[in-house]
Amino acid sequence: MRRICWEKLPKGWLKLNTDGSVEGGNGLACCGGVIRDAVGQWVRGFSRRIGTTNAFAAELWGLREGLMLCRSLNLSALVIELDAESIVNVLNNPSYANSFISPILDDCKVLISHMPQIQIKHCFRQANHCADRLARKSFSQIPEFSLFDSQPMDMIDVYEDDLNGMYFDRICPDPCISF
Repeated sequence: MRRICWEKLPKGWLKLNTDGSVEGGNGLACCGGVIRDAVGQWVRGFSRRIGTTNAFAAELWGLREGLMLCRSLNLSALVIELDAESIVNVLNNPSYANSFISPILDDCKVLISHMPQIQIKHCFRQANHCADRLARKSFSQIPEFSLFDSQPMDMIDVYEDDLNGMYFDRICPDPCISF
């Protein structure tokens, strides 16, 4: 059993959590993400409707949108956390090839290469609630893209849970590895 929660960072670092979401029946996809400072304070968040695609591509869309936002803010020390371990693995495998997602994957790699200090980590779904909520918010919002300078009112609960160290017990196979 392991306690899973959003984890704070060393001073000077920021964290980008992103997520993609696809509605089962129609394949409509959205993504969202949030940038927070070392103690968890909201810096900026976003939600975007993508169109029709698969979950893997939706996760990459979320990462690219988040990286573009980080670049616009001139961030220099960034931890990226995604609950899509497959995306983390692809980013760490320079020989990975897939013509369907290659353009967006290449965008992500270029944006990552411009960051002076960067770490890319997998996190469990329970530590990625704010990004998940922002992604799902896109399904019901009117604009295709929304930028949030503060947390939206309808997600104060998950945001405050993260700030307060709310954890979830998760059964992990031995050994439980954290990336």
